Amino acid sequence: MLKLIKLFCVVVWCVFSVVFGSTAMADSINNVRAFANADKTRVVFDLDYNARFSTALNDGGKTFVIRINKVSNPVSSPISFSVQANSVIKKVLRNIQKNDVRYIFTLENSDKPNVFMLAPQDGYSYRLVVDFPHLKKTVAASNEIRVISQESAQDLKGKNRGAGAYVAQVVTPDKADRAEDALLNKMGKVGDDGIRTLTPAEVQAYEKLLEELREQYAKTPVIEDNSPEESVPEAKAPPPPKVIMSDPDPFIIAVDAGHGGKDPGAIGKRGVREKNVTLAIAQELARYINSNKQFRARLIRSKDVFVDLNRRSEIARRYKADILISIHADSVASGSSARGASVWVLSNNRAKRENRKLLKDSGKSSRLLGGAGEVISDRDQNPYLAATILDMSSDNARSDGYMLGEEILKKLGSFTRLHNRKPIHASLAVLKSPDIPSLLIETGFLSNRYEEIQLNQPNYQKQIAYRIYQGIKTYYAKYPAQRFKSRQESALRASLPERDHVVQKGEYLTKIARHYGVSVSAIRQRNNLKSDTLKVGQLLIIPK
Repeated sequence: MLKLIKLFCVVVWCVFSVVFGSTAMADSINNVRAFANADKTRVVFDLDYNARFSTALNDGGKTFVIRINKVSNPVSSPISFSVQANSVIKKVLRNIQKNDVRYIFTLENSDKPNVFMLAPQDGYSYRLVVDFPHLKKTVAASNEIRVISQESAQDLKGKNRGAGAYVAQVVTPDKADRAEDALLNKMGKVGDDGIRTLTPAEVQAYEKLLEELREQYAKTPVIEDNSPEESVPEAKAPPPPKVIMSDPDPFIIAVDAGHGGKDPGAIGKRGVREKNVTLAIAQELARYINSNKQFRARLIRSKDVFVDLNRRSEIARRYKADILISIHADSVASGSSARGASVWVLSNNRAKRENRKLLKDSGKSSRLLGGAGEVISDRDQNPYLAATILDMSSDNARSDGYMLGEEILKKLGSFTRLHNRKPIHASLAVLKSPDIPSLLIETGFLSNRYEEIQLNQPNYQKQIAYRIYQGIKTYYAKYPAQRFKSRQESALRASLPERDHVVQKGEYLTKIARHYGVSVSAIRQRNNLKSDTLKVGQLLIIPK
């Protein structure tokens, strides 16, 4: 009998836990997020239920209060949330009164807000949306508060805060399109406090017109404004750079802002252009580089002009650059969720094609930095040596570019998401220089709405530039810059006789080739290696 009583108590406890536990979970404010564009600031409350709410606009429109009723666990509701710099929201306070949660907004340059509830759709639960129109917009925004819930509207009316007319339920447009806002503004009456009320006949007419309106624009793709990607917090600014005088012989870094002028590059759904993003990041990167006396930055373009791809490496060579960094923003086909930064270096096949072109063009080959240019320009006397020197110079430059890319990715990865954690080899015209270590940095995806917003934020651009600079600084400390300063050493080493090398612990083929200034392919061919795997104690013949 005692066992049966215990079992009954357990069952009762489980039932109460399920019932009251699910109730507690059902009526919650899960999240509050905000987004601002040129026209409005939008605040979205993610709810677990179709909440009753009330609003008030005080202090001549400078204070807005929204009260969400019957929240199961009001203490767990978000206390604050991030807003962008261009938002009209200057301060937010949360206040709890029994089971009601009030959010008090301090506003600046805001028109009367629009408030509406979005029903569950596409994986979202209920969303209570508040739009604060910006006063500076040229087209007047809706200047009334929309009452969505009939129950909450009647509650407001009972407190003498409505317009006094009979209040009926308004069907809220899921997409909150501007055209729908304009349609709603023509309906009903607005009280002194900004609350709009509609009679049943007006609601019926509104629903009919709304249906016709939706049929018209249903044929055209509509970008949803209300998505998690709108909640993009403003990045914190990195330490500001201080421009100082450089050393007499600084490490020169050519910074190339991708696209420009007539070539906008990728364009995001919000209209952000790649050419503007890359120029902003390139200029910030130059400032950080110039804050280090060991470095000096040279911009390939400093304004919105078009520079031919084939000329960019030539300009870097004219600056006698030690490395070339090209800044870009990626883009993929619509519907892809791809995001994150990546680094690209020149592929081996593209390098070979470019080297063959250089050997045929004495004018271009003679302008190569270091001793390689001299040897190649005199190739008629020793064509084999000229090809070997160019091959080594190209291999060294690509190897150094890869190592630089690794360091930059480490620093970028500490701040933002990475699309690839290692540099990728590709056939890219801007990276084709055989004598300058070059890499292309994709700072993110403009085709991703979240990253499009980020890449357009000044502080985010500064952070990206700062992380790239940190990667350059780490690379410079790890790998002495002397190898870039005199490429004549490669020509000198190539003229020495063959030598033996015993593989030590921790060595690999690329490292050995870099040490002797020869190409990996030359070592592989001379020793008949079928793979790059080496064994400790293995004897290698290092070719000229």
